[in-house]
Formats: sequence, structure tokens, C-alpha cells
Amino acid sequence: MNAATTKSHVENVTSVLVVDDEPQIRRAWKWMLVSDEFEFYECANALEALHLLASQRIDVLVTDVMMPGIDGLELLRRVKAERPEIEVIIMTGAGSIPDAVRATRDGAFDYLTKPFSDIEDCIKKVRQAAQLKRLRDENLQLRQQVESSPQGPLLDSENPAMKAVNQQIGQIARVGSTVLITGPTGSGKTMIARAIHDASPRRNGPFVVIDCGQIPKDLIESELFGHKKGAFTHALTDKAGLFEAANGGTLFLDEIGNMPMDLQQKLLRVLQDSIVRRVGETTKEVKVDVRVIGATNADLQKAVDSGQFRSDLYFRLKVVQLRLPALADRREDIPKLAYHFLRKHTAQMGKTIKTISPRCMDVLRNSRWSGNIRELAAAIERAVVFETGEELTERHLPPELQQGAESPTVLESFSGQVDLTLPFAKALEQAETAYRVAYLTGVMNKYRNVSAAARHAEVDRANFRRLLRRYGITDYPKGHVQTR
Repeated sequence: MNAATTKSHVENVTSVLVVDDEPQIRRAWKWMLVSDEFEFYECANALEALHLLASQRIDVLVTDVMMPGIDGLELLRRVKAERPEIEVIIMTGAGSIPDAVRATRDGAFDYLTKPFSDIEDCIKKVRQAAQLKRLRDENLQLRQQVESSPQGPLLDSENPAMKAVNQQIGQIARVGSTVLITGPTGSGKTMIARAIHDASPRRNGPFVVIDCGQIPKDLIESELFGHKKGAFTHALTDKAGLFEAANGGTLFLDEIGNMPMDLQQKLLRVLQDSIVRRVGETTKEVKVDVRVIGATNADLQKAVDSGQFRSDLYFRLKVVQLRLPALADRREDIPKLAYHFLRKHTAQMGKTIKTISPRCMDVLRNSRWSGNIRELAAAIERAVVFETGEELTERHLPPELQQGAESPTVLESFSGQVDLTLPFAKALEQAETAYRVAYLTGVMNKYRNVSAAARHAEVDRANFRRLLRRYGITDYPKGHVQTR
């Protein structure tokens, strides 16, 4: 047992262990993996490999099937039981391909047939296995971050626009000014309002929410300001309104753009004078100490210009204005958010789903998200309901989500996936993987039959099945082949 290199592991260096009792095979791999991209280790048998793996970080294990003592299939089983994060590639002779196929079912990433006829294919498979491991490591890291900070993913962000919002929350919370939060439906306006309240001196007071778009116009005045007994039919007792209920705390007026014009004047008076008069009351007034935060998905300036919203109320509300981006404009936050909702819903349902598959995360990253964070939360909840394993897979996401992720044009789909932080070769490899997944998924959705899809792709049926397994494509429509 020895290490061909002594360099310490650094980011983006793939550590590869080759296990084969034939020295010439190990020498061939050492020659193929000579670049700085790889850290190469070799062992002559499985026992040596197990000893090395007990103390060494390895990303990809390449092992022969037929070896004296512990064979490659048993080594695979032990590695997957003790170090499941390691990706395994099986080497086999042409006569042992059934063993290699069985190995892929037992958790191997892929297999190679000896003698090697395509060096580039060998290197590419190691790179692909390493990329899959990096994705799984990233998922684990995200899961650990979410578990250590339950609310963090909802507020912490890698997006510049959201970072600016989060930086302002502390400043806004210290004062009592009114706040107007704008952004598309489902983008997290209530969450930001709550964060402002929780960081403010009013944190021990009530946080009261009213959706101005959901309450009938003839009831919203009574809900906000309260009413006196006998003020209208069914007003059988005196009732305090939400302004009084929020005294000492915060009142969040969601979708404030839907407030009727006649109530806008009364709201403006409360904001200016901090005095509430209940419906039906002629003289008695109640002094309140309430911070008001409004939110809307509408353009209030246009509403003012068209006479549907009072300009004086608009300017009174937007003393401080926060604009939230759509989820589609902050895709870098999707993994953290997805793990937050996974943790939340698995806890509620008593399930033990620990991670999100790379393919599932790919669908989440590339969906349109017209419903924003609210839609993401619902999609994760639905998937958790039906998932029976310990890994959340794309097959349980809403069907329209996958269709939406797969439908952009080639240019649109790849322009959003180019990672400019990577070197060209790695970015190209990432794009190739994304293209293969998109192509295989597309032809399976079209032909609904492996044989027909393989004929269309001009790929041998067995190899086509192997490709589907490699990229985790198992959930596709079944039925007759489509014809023109």
C-alpha cells in the first residue's frame, strides 16, 4: 500500500484510490490521473484498501471485481456500509459484466470494462463520480447548517438584493417608523415583517397580522378598529379591533393595496395621531402604541396615479421601503431554503428523510417558481408526504414543477447554469452533465418507453438503461410510444 503523491488535499482536488492486484493496471491509472486535478492512491488488494480508507479521505474508489481474498463486490458493500459518501467505480472483464451491473444496483457509480479502450472515458467517469460526491457533500453541509440555525436560511442569503434587505432589518427594528415591504406574492414579506418585530424593542409585544385582501370590505373596518355594541346587525357586544390587540407591538397589514378608499383616510389618521375610534362610537377614543408594517405585491405608485390609493397614505407608509426579489432572482438561496423546509416538514410528519438527491436539487434550482418561497415550501411538503426513503427524490415533486424545469429553450436552460466561478474545463463538464440529464429526461418523457427512446438516441438499449440509472432518471411517463 502506498500513495503516489504526498500533496495535502485542497479544494477541487479529487482523491482517487485504485485497487487492483495487477500492477500494470495500477500503473495505467497512475499515468492517467497524473494531473494536479487528482491525488492518486493505490492498493494491491481489498484489505490494504480498507486499512487506507480507515485513515485517509478518499473521494472516488476504483476497484477490480476479481481479486484474491475479498473481491471487489464485497469491498463495495463494506465501503458503502462504512463510508457511504465515497463513490465507487467497478472495473471488470468482458465476461463479468453481469457482476458489474449488479454492483451498480448495490451502489456503485458506474463500471469500466477491461482492457480500457478509451482513456478519456475513464478520466471522465472519475470526474463525474467526483462531481456527484461534491454535490452530496454540499447537500450534507447545507443540512448541517440548517439544523444548527433553524431560522437562518429564511434570513441569511447569498443574493445581493436580499443581503441589502437583511442588513437594513437591524437598523429599521431600532426605530418605530412605518415600513412598506413590496415584492411578488410568496416572496417572504410576512417573514421579513416578523424579523423586524423580533429584532425591535417591541419583541415582547404582540405581532398581529391581517390580510387586507381576504376580509370582505364591509367587515375590515370592524376588524381593524373594533365596534360598539349595536353599531350594526349582529354587533351584540363591544369588540376591540386589531389595533387595540396589537397595542405595544406590531400590526402587519398584508396586501394593503386592497384596502378600500374610505378606510385609507381612517388608517392615515391612526398613523398620524395613534388614536382609534371604534365603529359606531361617536366620542370615545382609544390611544394605541402600535408600529405598522404594510406589504403589497402591487405597484402602489401606479395605484396612486390612477386614483385607487391615497397619495398621503402612500407616502406615510413608505417612510422606509424594502423590496424583496422573486425566488427566481435569488436561485443561490434555493438549496438552503429547500433544506430548511425539508427539516421543518420531516419533523412535523415524523419522517427520517436526511438529504435531497442531486437530481432533485437540480430540478429545484431550475424551476420557474412563479409562486416564490411559498411554492417551494409547498413542493417540499408534498414530496415529504410521499417519500418513503431517507433521500428526497424528484419523483415526488409536483409534476408541473418538473415540466417547468425542463421546458426552457436550450439557450435559456444552459445560460442560467453556467458557473463562472469554475475553470472552463470544469464548467464544461458541469454543462455536459446537465445536458445529458435534460436530454435523457426529455426523450423518456416523449417516448415513454426505454426501447423506443434508445432507438431514437441511437444507443444500445442496455447502455441506455445504464445511462438512465447513472443520472437517477427513474420517474417518467409510461405508456405507448408517441407517433407523429
